[in-house]
Amino acid sequence: MGQPSDTVRIERRGDIAVLALEAPPGNLLGPRLRGALAEALDRAAADPLVAAVVLTGQGPHFSLGSDLRELGGGQSAPTPRDLADRIETLGKPVVAAIGGVAAGPALELALAAPARVAAPGAQVAMADLAFGLAPGAGGTQRLPRLVGAKAALDLLLGAQTVPASDMPGLFDILDADDLIGAAIAVARDCLATARPQTRDRRDGFDDPAGYQAEIARRRDDVAASPIPATRDVVSAVEAALLLPFPAGMTLEHEIFTDSVASPQSQALRHLVLAERRAANMPETRPGAARPIAVIGVVGGGATACAIARMGLTAGLRVIQFERTPQALSAAQQRLGQAVISQPGAGGEWQGTTALADLAQADLVIEAVADVARTKAQVFAALGQVARADAILATQSGLLPIDPIARAAQAPDRVMGLHFHGPVGASRLVEVIPGADTADWAVASAVALVRGPLGRVAVRAGTGGGTLPDRILAAARDAGLAMLALGVPIERIDRVIAQWGMPQGLFRQIDMLGLEPVLNRGRMTAAAPGAAAVHLDALARLVEAGRTGRAEGQGFYTWDAAGHAHADDGLGALLFGTAPAPMRLDEDEIRLRVVAAMANEGARMLRAGLALRPSDIDVACVLGAQFPRWRGGPMKAADLCGLFEVQRALQRLAETWPALYRPDPGFAALVKNGEGFDALNRVGKRRRAIPG
Repeated sequence: MGQPSDTVRIERRGDIAVLALEAPPGNLLGPRLRGALAEALDRAAADPLVAAVVLTGQGPHFSLGSDLRELGGGQSAPTPRDLADRIETLGKPVVAAIGGVAAGPALELALAAPARVAAPGAQVAMADLAFGLAPGAGGTQRLPRLVGAKAALDLLLGAQTVPASDMPGLFDILDADDLIGAAIAVARDCLATARPQTRDRRDGFDDPAGYQAEIARRRDDVAASPIPATRDVVSAVEAALLLPFPAGMTLEHEIFTDSVASPQSQALRHLVLAERRAANMPETRPGAARPIAVIGVVGGGATACAIARMGLTAGLRVIQFERTPQALSAAQQRLGQAVISQPGAGGEWQGTTALADLAQADLVIEAVADVARTKAQVFAALGQVARADAILATQSGLLPIDPIARAAQAPDRVMGLHFHGPVGASRLVEVIPGADTADWAVASAVALVRGPLGRVAVRAGTGGGTLPDRILAAARDAGLAMLALGVPIERIDRVIAQWGMPQGLFRQIDMLGLEPVLNRGRMTAAAPGAAAVHLDALARLVEAGRTGRAEGQGFYTWDAAGHAHADDGLGALLFGTAPAPMRLDEDEIRLRVVAAMANEGARMLRAGLALRPSDIDVACVLGAQFPRWRGGPMKAADLCGLFEVQRALQRLAETWPALYRPDPGFAALVKNGEGFDALNRVGKRRRAIPG
């Protein structure tokens, strides 16, 4: 058969050609691998000494599916659909031998083969909908032919990896210890007794009425989904039963093409790449990180214990300090004996009231009250007892790092590590260097966060609050500006909730409590240029005794059942005189909020509070309930069209200049026909915001 490709390894086993995908680490089906596979299939088809083909993956996985970076510009030929068609029409039996994970288009290639074999522990996934995508290589047509509507829709709509053993209808052999040997045996069986192609199978159509009932049930389930492809996938699976195979494939292709172009999919794919990109910081050079095996935790409250629990779960040794035996005992009870013992996890907990015990730690994380004087006292003490090569980190995302670093007299080793709440559940950790923090300290913290702790690390500047804080403040200022015009509060919240921010703007404040939001906002507002007009409104409401849902009154009045009701007296309380009612259309309400957030994000980039626009997006989605399928505030502005956002800013700045005066970066990006995505770089240093 000639020389093997460098991305598809070809081996002959008698008259069976074994084609192994070889593009580590995940055998992603990018253009190069697809081209090599098409060439290998053609050579197998043309070789008279090859009777059948086994398709497998070299390495731990069959294939993890698509390379999302390719989809924005359209897939080059051969596409996964082309390859699936080639497998089906090869003229020689193909057996898919699946070890590890077969995901998305890779599973669709396996479905196009007349037979499949799975190794022990093999897993399958059709995770396309996690990226707002519909399958594009026959998954909606071949899968239900084998397993029926319920199992097919479980896999397609669930968008998760499941054990191959949960999908027995897909496989001729499960748990094959000798995967290739079993696949070759099945291939020889196919040669002895011809098997129908998957397109001709009707195993999953045995109960047409039950099939249609499942379609109806799932259609109701997904009716409210914000992702159009979700509803389209149900229709495509229905078409598998009702339409001839070629017509069903045509429908699937149309749905796939629409899904790739949809703003929801663009947003979701953007976030996947943004999360990967976030760890690329100026400090994270190869070899810069130092190992962290022991962490110290200062404090015994809920946040401190959650951080300690996270370290134990990761298999780290945790030394937790509290000032008194009573406080330490309370922290131990909060952690729970089951967590402290961590059977099999490798973590080891040590409680102490002796600060000197923290000298054993590679990293000490302080998680006490967010009061500057308290932080300074703690870090002054830590500077005396910690090892000279230990990193000292504060959990605070609000206070400036540099005064804390000076108190410790170790500015090169002090930084912020802000674990977003709920700590332990949230995936977001903001890494906040001070002016003098050493690169190795930042790199080591990032390696810990991304590695053992399994979180997403995002770099933030110091002294401006967390990345979501200023974005939310701008959104709240935009909402207050609309209230001042006379736009009903319930209309603003309803539109923003429908757009994807679950409680809207003002209902969220009431649910959080006006006093905590006010206190946090005042700390954030200390940074130059922060949105702060809404804080005056919060202060007036608090002075009037309206502190939120818990007390029955805030921006809304709340009944005993926890339902919010608009208060006719709110306008007069906030503005002295109730503004005359005004109606803004829904598009204008959304645009005003998106424009304010994007403008604030641009200012944060210029001030060095964020490294790149996509970092702001990741932080807002993971740390502030921003709708994932909107992609974050900066991506939302790109999807609105940056020219339209700029025009809105210019128009609105005439009335609210502090909030809406466009950052100079807008003009430069719009002039070049670019969006914020042009400022996102996978490399270490971002392109500077223009203007």
